[in-house]
Amino acid sequence: MVNCFVSNEISYHERYVHIKDIRIRDPFVFVEDGKYYLLGTTGEDLWGKGSDMTLYVSEDLVYFEKKCTMVDPALLESYKCIWAPELHKYNGEYYLFLTLHRDHIGRGTMIFVSDHLDSNFKMLSGKFITPDGWECIDATMIVHENIPYLCFSNGWWGPVSEKCDGSLFMGKLSDDLTHLVEEPHQIVSGKRTPGAIAIGDEVKGYIAEGPWVYEDNGKIVVLWSGHTKNGYAIFKNVSSTGIYGEFVYEKTLFDRNGGHCMRFTDLNGMHWVTLHRPNTSPDERMALLSVDE
Repeated sequence: MVNCFVSNEISYHERYVHIKDIRIRDPFVFVEDGKYYLLGTTGEDLWGKGSDMTLYVSEDLVYFEKKCTMVDPALLESYKCIWAPELHKYNGEYYLFLTLHRDHIGRGTMIFVSDHLDSNFKMLSGKFITPDGWECIDATMIVHENIPYLCFSNGWWGPVSEKCDGSLFMGKLSDDLTHLVEEPHQIVSGKRTPGAIAIGDEVKGYIAEGPWVYEDNGKIVVLWSGHTKNGYAIFKNVSSTGIYGEFVYEKTLFDRNGGHCMRFTDLNGMHWVTLHRPNTSPDERMALLSVDE
């Protein structure tokens, strides 16, 4: 195991693990140089401190080696609810998107950067890339026509969108990914999605979270998660009129108590969607859905 900043050695049995033995929410697979890199909300304190930021590597998506811890814990000491890490390669560097919560500041996504996958990531700007005061989670990025865009969830508690609406927003990023250069546009409403239901006890609200945005045959697709009567689910919305077009609900991709997905292409050219299921702690594991016709 390559420790990015920690010198502790681990045994062979600690190094290699079967995918069914990795507790993970929000699984994310990054493919490069003939290998699969897996990260997500991992560890034993997912609802408190959050992810332990372990990066796993595999050649077959079955057996994984613990590669390193991606961020020095000292950098995250004042944060909790460390959720939904994503890796993006942009202009030759690696960018790590992390949802964080800090007392008296709230929730948002911060970007970290490194020139290598297995060297520790540093804060890019030290500030949330999502708007201040919006209570945002699960930011992701798409590069469309050579322009980077941020897509993120305002959550159902967010103060910006209609109360308890459950909203996804899209906004253009600066070239150096340090800030948004325009006011974000709402692209999805959980409340207005067929089959979606509100959840909660004292306060009920709709969920729209975990977005993944990609291009497909000239259209912009967003996969995202919410709830149906069957539990946690994945929805698919499509825009035929550009990045700020109308994202029309197309279908519910999965509704058997699993979600927070992303899409990747494997080493054989097959397309897959990752998700965690069930949505019940501590039993969360990664699952793969084939999306090839």
